[in-house]
Amino acid sequence: MTNPDSGAAPGRGQMTRRKIAIAAVELVAELGWDAVTTRAVATRAGVNPALVHHHFGSMEALLRSAVVAALEEEIGQAARPLVEARSLTDGLTGSVDAIEQIDPQTPAASLLIEAMVRAMRDVDLAAVIVGSLQDFRDLVAARVRDATNTGEAPAGLSPEASGVVIAAALDGLLLHRIIDPTTDLRGVRDVLLRLVATPTAPTRSIAQAQGGTP
Repeated sequence: MTNPDSGAAPGRGQMTRRKIAIAAVELVAELGWDAVTTRAVATRAGVNPALVHHHFGSMEALLRSAVVAALEEEIGQAARPLVEARSLTDGLTGSVDAIEQIDPQTPAASLLIEAMVRAMRDVDLAAVIVGSLQDFRDLVAARVRDATNTGEAPAGLSPEASGVVIAAALDGLLLHRIIDPTTDLRGVRDVLLRLVATPTAPTRSIAQAQGGTP
Protein backbone atom coordinates (compact mmCIF):
# COMPACT_ATOMS: atom_id res chain seq x y z
CA MET A 1 0.00 0.00 0.00
CA THR A 2 1.36 3.43 -0.89
CA ASN A 3 2.15 5.67 2.04
CA PRO A 4 -0.14 8.71 1.71
CA ASP A 5 2.58 10.83 3.30
CA SER A 6 5.46 9.48 1.19
CA GLY A 7 7.73 12.21 -0.07
CA ALA A 8 6.43 14.63 2.54
CA ALA A 9 8.79 16.97 4.31
CA PRO A 10 10.01 15.88 7.75
CA GLY A 11 7.38 16.62 10.39
CA ARG A 12 4.49 16.85 7.97
CA GLY A 13 3.13 13.47 9.01
CA GLN A 14 3.10 14.54 12.65
CA MET A 15 1.35 17.77 11.75
CA THR A 16 -1.29 15.89 9.77
CA ARG A 17 -1.83 13.47 12.65
CA ARG A 18 -2.30 16.37 15.05
CA LYS A 19 -4.79 18.11 12.73
CA ILE A 20 -6.82 14.91 12.51
CA ALA A 21 -6.81 14.43 16.29
CA ILE A 22 -7.88 18.04 16.90
CA ALA A 23 -10.69 17.66 14.36
CA ALA A 24 -11.89 14.50 16.11
CA VAL A 25 -11.94 16.20 19.52
CA GLU A 26 -13.92 19.16 18.14
CA LEU A 27 -16.45 16.91 16.43
CA VAL A 28 -17.03 14.72 19.50
CA ALA A 29 -17.72 17.87 21.50
CA GLU A 30 -20.15 19.12 18.86
CA LEU A 31 -21.88 15.93 17.69
CA GLY A 32 -21.28 13.23 20.29
CA TRP A 33 -19.03 10.16 20.15
CA ASP A 34 -21.17 7.95 17.90
CA ALA A 35 -21.93 10.66 15.34
CA VAL A 36 -18.29 11.25 14.35
CA THR A 37 -17.31 9.69 11.01
CA THR A 38 -14.09 9.35 9.07
CA ARG A 39 -15.37 11.66 6.36
CA ALA A 40 -16.44 14.31 8.88
CA VAL A 41 -13.02 14.23 10.55
CA ALA A 42 -11.21 14.41 7.23
CA THR A 43 -13.35 17.34 6.09
CA ARG A 44 -12.78 19.24 9.32
CA ALA A 45 -9.03 18.56 9.21
CA GLY A 46 -8.79 19.37 5.51
CA VAL A 47 -7.19 16.04 4.60
CA ASN A 48 -7.94 13.00 2.46
CA PRO A 49 -10.06 10.41 4.35
CA ALA A 50 -7.36 7.82 3.58
CA LEU A 51 -5.01 9.71 5.88
CA VAL A 52 -7.32 9.17 8.85
CA HIS A 53 -6.98 5.41 8.49
CA HIS A 54 -3.30 5.66 7.66
CA HIS A 55 -2.47 7.48 10.87
CA PHE A 56 -4.90 5.83 13.28
CA GLY A 57 -6.13 2.61 11.69
CA SER A 58 -9.76 3.04 12.70
CA MET A 59 -12.16 5.64 14.02
CA GLU A 60 -12.22 3.99 17.46
CA ALA A 61 -8.42 4.07 17.62
CA LEU A 62 -8.47 7.75 16.63
CA LEU A 63 -10.98 8.62 19.34
CA ARG A 64 -9.06 6.66 21.97
CA SER A 65 -5.92 8.53 20.95
CA ALA A 66 -7.83 11.81 21.26
CA VAL A 67 -8.95 10.82 24.76
CA VAL A 68 -5.33 10.19 25.78
CA ALA A 69 -4.38 13.64 24.49
CA ALA A 70 -7.28 15.25 26.35
CA LEU A 71 -6.37 13.44 29.57
CA GLU A 72 -2.76 14.53 29.25
CA GLU A 73 -3.87 18.11 28.67
CA GLU A 74 -6.50 18.40 31.40
CA ILE A 75 -5.06 16.09 34.08
CA GLY A 76 -1.57 17.27 33.17
CA GLN A 77 -2.45 20.80 34.26
CA ALA A 78 -3.56 19.50 37.64
CA ALA A 79 -0.59 17.15 38.01
CA ARG A 80 2.16 19.61 37.08
CA PRO A 81 2.14 21.51 40.42
CA LEU A 82 2.47 18.21 42.29
CA VAL A 83 5.63 17.49 40.33
CA GLU A 84 7.17 20.95 40.53
CA ALA A 85 6.22 22.14 44.03
CA ARG A 86 8.69 21.87 46.91
CA SER A 87 6.10 20.37 49.28
CA LEU A 88 2.96 18.26 49.09
CA THR A 89 0.81 21.06 50.50
CA ASP A 90 2.14 23.53 47.95
CA GLY A 91 1.58 20.95 45.22
CA LEU A 92 -2.01 20.25 46.22
CA THR A 93 -2.77 23.95 46.47
CA GLY A 94 -1.28 24.49 43.02
CA SER A 95 -3.29 21.58 41.63
CA VAL A 96 -6.59 22.97 42.88
CA ASP A 97 -5.66 26.41 41.55
CA ALA A 98 -4.77 24.86 38.18
CA ILE A 99 -8.13 23.08 38.01
CA GLU A 100 -9.88 26.36 38.74
CA GLN A 101 -8.09 27.91 35.75
CA ILE A 102 -9.17 25.18 33.31
CA ASP A 103 -11.68 26.37 30.74
CA PRO A 104 -14.68 24.00 31.02
CA GLN A 105 -15.94 25.04 27.59
CA THR A 106 -13.04 23.56 25.61
CA PRO A 107 -13.67 20.62 23.26
CA ALA A 108 -11.15 18.57 25.26
CA ALA A 109 -13.24 19.01 28.41
CA SER A 110 -16.38 17.89 26.58
CA LEU A 111 -14.52 14.90 25.17
CA LEU A 112 -13.59 13.75 28.69
CA ILE A 113 -17.23 13.65 29.73
CA GLU A 114 -18.16 11.70 26.59
CA ALA A 115 -15.25 9.33 27.18
CA MET A 116 -16.20 8.57 30.79
CA VAL A 117 -19.68 7.50 29.72
CA ARG A 118 -18.38 5.55 26.73
CA ALA A 119 -15.78 3.73 28.84
CA MET A 120 -18.53 1.99 30.82
CA ARG A 121 -19.21 -0.22 27.79
CA ASP A 122 -15.90 0.00 25.90
CA VAL A 123 -13.22 -2.08 27.64
CA ASP A 124 -10.42 -0.82 25.39
CA LEU A 125 -11.26 2.81 26.11
CA ALA A 126 -11.63 2.01 29.80
CA ALA A 127 -8.13 0.51 29.79
CA VAL A 128 -6.74 3.71 28.27
CA ILE A 129 -8.40 5.86 30.93
CA VAL A 130 -7.40 3.54 33.76
CA GLY A 131 -3.79 3.72 32.61
CA SER A 132 -3.78 7.52 32.80
CA LEU A 133 -5.53 7.48 36.18
CA GLN A 134 -3.00 4.99 37.56
CA ASP A 135 -0.13 7.20 36.44
CA PHE A 136 -1.77 10.10 38.28
CA ARG A 137 -2.30 7.98 41.42
CA ASP A 138 1.32 6.84 41.34
CA LEU A 139 2.50 10.44 41.08
CA VAL A 140 0.42 11.49 44.09
CA ALA A 141 1.53 8.42 46.06
CA ALA A 142 5.18 9.33 45.44
CA ARG A 143 4.62 12.86 46.77
CA VAL A 144 2.79 11.52 49.83
CA ARG A 145 5.64 9.07 50.47
CA ASP A 146 8.14 11.94 50.34
CA ALA A 147 5.94 13.99 52.66
CA THR A 148 5.74 11.19 55.24
CA ASN A 149 9.52 10.78 55.11
CA THR A 150 10.07 14.48 55.84
CA GLY A 151 7.37 14.68 58.53
CA GLU A 152 5.10 16.94 56.48
CA ALA A 153 2.44 14.21 56.43
CA PRO A 154 1.59 11.68 59.19
CA ALA A 155 4.00 8.74 59.30
CA GLY A 156 1.19 6.17 59.19
CA LEU A 157 -0.41 7.63 56.07
CA SER A 158 -0.52 5.05 53.28
CA PRO A 159 0.95 6.56 50.09
CA GLU A 160 -0.97 4.15 47.85
CA ALA A 161 -4.35 4.72 49.51
CA SER A 162 -3.71 8.46 49.67
CA GLY A 163 -2.83 8.43 45.97
CA VAL A 164 -6.24 6.96 45.17
CA VAL A 165 -8.15 9.34 47.45
CA ILE A 166 -6.34 12.53 46.44
CA ALA A 167 -6.30 11.70 42.72
CA ALA A 168 -10.04 10.88 42.88
CA ALA A 169 -10.67 14.17 44.69
CA LEU A 170 -8.77 16.19 42.10
CA ASP A 171 -10.40 14.31 39.22
CA GLY A 172 -13.78 14.90 40.84
CA LEU A 173 -13.09 18.61 41.17
CA LEU A 174 -12.14 18.69 37.49
CA LEU A 175 -15.42 17.01 36.51
CA HIS A 176 -17.41 19.35 38.78
CA ARG A 177 -15.65 22.28 37.15
CA ILE A 178 -16.50 21.00 33.66
CA ILE A 179 -20.15 20.29 34.46
CA ASP A 180 -20.69 23.34 36.67
CA PRO A 181 -18.33 26.18 35.69
CA THR A 182 -19.55 28.24 38.68
CA THR A 183 -18.07 25.77 41.16
CA ASP A 184 -15.91 27.70 43.64
CA LEU A 185 -12.86 25.62 44.44
CA ARG A 186 -11.05 28.04 46.73
CA GLY A 187 -12.60 26.71 49.92
CA VAL A 188 -11.79 23.17 48.87
CA ARG A 189 -8.04 23.59 49.31
CA ASP A 190 -8.14 23.78 53.10
CA VAL A 191 -10.21 20.58 53.36
CA LEU A 192 -7.89 18.70 51.02
CA LEU A 193 -4.74 19.90 52.76
CA ARG A 194 -6.01 18.83 56.17
CA LEU A 195 -6.26 15.27 54.92
CA VAL A 196 -2.48 15.05 54.59
CA ALA A 197 -1.15 17.58 57.12
CA THR A 198 0.59 16.40 60.30
CA PRO A 199 -1.21 17.15 63.58
CA THR A 200 1.81 19.17 64.75
CA ALA A 201 1.99 21.69 61.93
CA PRO A 202 -1.20 21.82 59.86
CA THR A 203 -1.98 25.49 60.43
CA ARG A 204 1.39 26.77 59.28
CA SER A 205 1.53 24.50 56.21
CA ILE A 206 -1.98 25.43 55.09
CA ALA A 207 -1.44 29.15 55.67
CA GLN A 208 1.79 29.13 53.72
CA ALA A 209 0.27 27.09 50.90
CA GLN A 210 -2.58 29.56 50.57
CA GLY A 211 -0.29 32.58 50.57
CA GLY A 212 -0.64 33.54 54.23
CA THR A 213 2.10 34.44 56.69
CA PRO A 214 3.90 31.83 58.84
